[in-house]
Amino acid sequence: MAVFTAIAAVITGAITGAGFAAAFAAAGTLTGLGIATSLLAGGIAIATAKALGPSVPNIQSAKDPGVKIQLDPSTDNKLPIYYGQSFLGGIAIDAMIKNQNNTMVYAFAIGEQTDSGTVTIDDVYRGDSKLNFGSGASAHQVVSLTDPNGTSVTNVNGKIRCRVYAGNTHANAQIFPAPGGGTTAVDADTMFTNWSSDPNKLGSNAIISIVEVDYDASNGLQGLGTISYDFKNSLDNPANVLLDYLKNDRYGCGLTDDDLDLPSFTDMYDYANTQVAYTTSAGGSSTHSQWQINGGLSTFQPNLTNIDQICQNSATFFTYNAKEGKYKVVPNRAATTAELANAFVFNDDNITSSISVTEPDLYTTYNKADVEYSNGEAKDQTDNVFLEVPLDGGIPNFPSFNRIAAEPINTLSTRLFLTNDKARATNLGNLDLRQGRVGRTVEFEANHTALTVDVGDVVKITSPRHGFSEDLYRVMRVSEVDNGDGVITAKIVAMFYFADIYNHTDAQNEGEMGNSGIPSIPVVALPVPGVLDGTYGGLNVSNQLYGNIVVNEQMKTFGAGTQLTDTPGSANISSGTTFQDIVTESYDITNSDIGDYEIKSIATLGGAPTTAYDVGFSQNVTVTWANATNTASTTFTGGGVQFFNIPSTSPPPQLSGARKVSTDPVANGHPADMKPQTANITLTGYTDITESLPNFPRSFGGMNYEMLRVTKGEK
Repeated sequence: MAVFTAIAAVITGAITGAGFAAAFAAAGTLTGLGIATSLLAGGIAIATAKALGPSVPNIQSAKDPGVKIQLDPSTDNKLPIYYGQSFLGGIAIDAMIKNQNNTMVYAFAIGEQTDSGTVTIDDVYRGDSKLNFGSGASAHQVVSLTDPNGTSVTNVNGKIRCRVYAGNTHANAQIFPAPGGGTTAVDADTMFTNWSSDPNKLGSNAIISIVEVDYDASNGLQGLGTISYDFKNSLDNPANVLLDYLKNDRYGCGLTDDDLDLPSFTDMYDYANTQVAYTTSAGGSSTHSQWQINGGLSTFQPNLTNIDQICQNSATFFTYNAKEGKYKVVPNRAATTAELANAFVFNDDNITSSISVTEPDLYTTYNKADVEYSNGEAKDQTDNVFLEVPLDGGIPNFPSFNRIAAEPINTLSTRLFLTNDKARATNLGNLDLRQGRVGRTVEFEANHTALTVDVGDVVKITSPRHGFSEDLYRVMRVSEVDNGDGVITAKIVAMFYFADIYNHTDAQNEGEMGNSGIPSIPVVALPVPGVLDGTYGGLNVSNQLYGNIVVNEQMKTFGAGTQLTDTPGSANISSGTTFQDIVTESYDITNSDIGDYEIKSIATLGGAPTTAYDVGFSQNVTVTWANATNTASTTFTGGGVQFFNIPSTSPPPQLSGARKVSTDPVANGHPADMKPQTANITLTGYTDITESLPNFPRSFGGMNYEMLRVTKGEK
């Protein structure tokens, strides 16, 4: 057992890029005991690592040109490896001029070609403008540019051309434009003509982009500009990504299946692929895989650092199983019922030393987090998610995530290099914050039976002296100890296991960042004198401003409420004399003022009457309330008009409706703790007017409605 532990320690130190054969050879010369086999510190998130005591590794080195920007040629550039989705540039590797000095051709190396996974290019950009390509045989030619405001221009039509290759630079490796139908694939040397005589220009195992630009000073084509790509690699499950990196002998670690505990990677795959709820940037409910790798690894980094990044972005520990002589992964997930039932039990029968207990330090434990990530919906611009543990106010019992009022603010600042959405960044940040808050650690020695325990196992500890009664802990480190008399014991370091740290948060993704216009909002005079200093009518209001605009939070004091309005246009209707729904629209009214609202609606009758006819028009509003356990709703109807036996020679009457709506739950017979959630507005009507198709259909047109807060006027 001790020999395996020694080998593990040497390999752990050698995984930074030295040959593994040399590492194993050196291991054979080591005979000392007491070397720990543990979860590698970098694979532990920062707050968790701090709770355990090890120094947190520097994940991003000072020099890292292998990033997502376009780079000039340099002999010390190295190709990154990209997994999942990224917006990225490339490294310039060659250039030539042709076409009587009127066309420049550029070659870029985008990244390494991974051993598995399918690579696609969805879009290409020049600066902030999206390049729109032709079709068929012209699918590689730009026909127009679309700027961030959505404006398209065609002044570069046919003057920029682009092809991308994956694995080599032959036609069979072209991935953009994707061949098929009328879209053709050609060798790269048809664009980069001086490559045909150079046997080194093969692009082997790399992703290569070729861009041609025709000189046109009047349209801003004096040079290439900054070219970037919406890049996707289907290899994005963290387990598959880590296996690809560990097994690749070109950009990775060069391990084989015999070096890896493959069943543990299956567990990691299933854990990451678990479908969880999130809210889209548009506000819709959806699900996605719990963890996903979207970003690049720099080959400037030591291998262990890149392994750490993959693990940190998928809540997984990386370790070495000394008993089997294999690397394994330990997903930082909630233990299953079976795992808890079969957990190893530590008690006075097998614990051979005192138990050292280290509690989290209240005044240095993190209680806020600033998590940086690349926003994939905003071309990988850096975005942030800010998290905070809830305030308890009193002295919380252990375990508890809550903080006390006197606790100093201690913010965890971290960067997730391989996560590109707010929903996953939120849950990774919360997991680390919570783990650090309940990071009680224990350390003790146990007899030889404890050598069956693996790092990452959840175990039970009973110690009456410490008040432990099969308390759950996750093993973070196992060391063999030779006491000098031939008896080998196990030294255990474990961290408190608390299932609630794995509770999932349904977070909303951030959409594309808007343009910063000048001015971004209109400058207007203050609508309410004295609102900024709180002197208006003796009211106590916040002096929060956005420019010199009074924000909604302040305007609630004055009963601004939620103002609902729309112009639905026209809708055809079947003949009849019974009210039927014309149009229905739903609004979110959470956090709106509770009180009386008035809905007003209008419409114009359409048709070609030849006989007398009837018409009716009205509106319904269904308000829904909810509290922590129940929902309730009330529908408000009426307030419209009805006309009967209107002569065909008379002009259509004016159609309008008005109705008071109360969002007060008590006034509508619902519990006082309920809050407004939604308002569904339905315009209703009927008519048996005759029609003349297609020019004069039976319809309601020019529809409009407003639902406004009532603050004055009723007695």
